[in-house]
Amino acid sequence: MKRTARQLIIQFEINEADTFESLYAIEETLIQAFSQNRYADVDGHDIGQGRFNIFIIPNGAWGPVIERVEAFLKLRKALDRAVIAKSLPSGLRVIRPADYSGTFEF
Repeated sequence: MKRTARQLIIQFEINEADTFESLYAIEETLIQAFSQNRYADVDGHDIGQGRFNIFIIPNGAWGPVIERVEAFLKLRKALDRAVIAKSLPSGLRVIRPADYSGTFEF
C-alpha cells in the first residue's frame, strides 16, 4: 500500500499465535467503528516483512480518529500490541506507544 500524505497507520507484528482471520477481524472492527460516523475511512491493509498494517484516512481532525481507534483496539484486546503512526507530509511520526524507540517501517 502506498503511503499518502495524511493517514493513520496501525501496525501489528505478526507472531505464531496470530491467524490472518484475527487480524482481519481487527480491521473489520475499525471499518464498523468508522461506518457509524464520518471521522475517517479505513483504506485497507497490507501484509509484509512480518507486519500487518491497517490504513485509515481522517476526514478532519486527528483527535476523534485516534480516540476511536484506541477505544476499538482496546475493545478487541489489541491496543497493547499496536504501533500507531501518523503519516504526514514531513514523514512518519509514531504516536503510540509514547515510548516507542524502534524503526517504523511498512
